[in-house]
Amino acid sequence: MVLRIADAVSGGEVVPVETAHISGVSYFTIGEYGVEFLEFLASSGAKVSILTTSNPAAIDLSGLLQVDEKVVEGQSRISKALRSMGVSIFYTCAPYEFILTRPRTYHAWAESNAITYINTFRDSWSDKNPGPLALLGAIAGFVPKTALYTLDGRRPTAAVEVNIGPLGPLEAGVVGALIGERIGSGVPYIKGAVFADEESRREFAAALSTYSAMVFAVVEGATPNWRQYLELADFRDKIQISAEDIASYVRDVETPDVVYIGCPFADLETVLQIVAEVRGRGPTKRPVYISTSPGVYKQIQRLVEEVSGYNVKIFSGACLVVSPYTRRFRVIATDSLKAMFYIPKLHGVRVVPCRREECLELAYA
Repeated sequence: MVLRIADAVSGGEVVPVETAHISGVSYFTIGEYGVEFLEFLASSGAKVSILTTSNPAAIDLSGLLQVDEKVVEGQSRISKALRSMGVSIFYTCAPYEFILTRPRTYHAWAESNAITYINTFRDSWSDKNPGPLALLGAIAGFVPKTALYTLDGRRPTAAVEVNIGPLGPLEAGVVGALIGERIGSGVPYIKGAVFADEESRREFAAALSTYSAMVFAVVEGATPNWRQYLELADFRDKIQISAEDIASYVRDVETPDVVYIGCPFADLETVLQIVAEVRGRGPTKRPVYISTSPGVYKQIQRLVEEVSGYNVKIFSGACLVVSPYTRRFRVIATDSLKAMFYIPKLHGVRVVPCRREECLELAYA
């Protein structure tokens, strides 16, 4: 099957891949037909041949996000099918936390924010593989040799100057969204962008790939081999991003029902910062939901019960983007431009953007 796809999209050329990460594993997003496809592969005896991880599910691992029984049953069937094929059921959108991909190595990843992260901040090579193709590539051990698996296909085509910094998570997300909206396709070369922390890099990668078809940017001083990419550049577009551009996204917000942090999944530092904040201030008036990876969740498991008393709900393996649990809310405040894009479309819930410290203030308002 992969060879047939390669015939159609890459002249029959393929590349061997070291790891795979598949998307489309939430029952909410793939439905019954998606489950049947996975069960067909599993019943056929298909097995992955490389390390393969999976995206978040519709239900979290601790059972915090209560959904109807049909979703629970469907998600259970998905997990069973994936396990039988040898997929690591880690349910994370941030596999780069524990898969330390090396520069100039090939990978078959399907989650756009994760692809953008390893392409941009590690110069590991993955194109945007659809979920089924990433899984088939994991079984075969190779994928079609499409553009981003070639140096020429990674040539920067647009010059971007960022005149504000350092970029916190919200600002980094806005920069990614603005680049995506203004350029749309190609490979941006970004000068002047300084990311405040790991969470900011995650939010940038997520927003760029959400608001455009792009899953790779060269960030001067941050992307490995950025000097080589600058030499290869063929700039056809040039844009600037200012503080005024970012301010246009950060508007007065209405009072939310809940605050949501963790799209992409929050890293350990972010979780601990929020825990320290609420410990010092006491219980929040409005719930704060934090989604994180199973790896981080395991490290802070003793804190989860403690902070639940402060109205902070930490969960893993799922998120408010892909879970129908989200539909019980009216307005969500978040520092994630990706969540701001998808939650209204998937759930009909309003989302307002805020810097993390402002989001927490809203939780206490």
